[in-house]
Amino acid sequence: MARANKETKKKQTRKPKTTWKDQIKEQLLRMRKALLQEVSQSMRAESDHLKHDIGDFYDHASNDRDRELALMLADREREKLTLVDDAIKRIDAGSYGICESCDEEIDKERLSVMLFTKLCLSCQEDMERG
Repeated sequence: MARANKETKKKQTRKPKTTWKDQIKEQLLRMRKALLQEVSQSMRAESDHLKHDIGDFYDHASNDRDRELALMLADREREKLTLVDDAIKRIDAGSYGICESCDEEIDKERLSVMLFTKLCLSCQEDMERG
């Protein structure tokens, strides 16, 4: 009887086994958090720039170039954030890891490098060749 109680307690205290997709989702959620912080910082920096816009012509030109570069990077981060959100939705829907073009499984190695990819390597190469 005492042995049965110990086995029951062991079963109750075991953590559920995390799947490979759960691990990917954790990575995506961490990536999402970091991207949100970066986008938020760039938005704050942009608003601060507008408040302190003083200087001569060369200062303005340099500042404008820096601001344009920062905005381009922020746009890329927003695009990446959209891809990350989409990957999380695909995990929740059960379609993560399936190529959107050929419906074949995407290699885990590819997914571990490109967490939010939607295409297998073959379809990606076909698309890039155009």
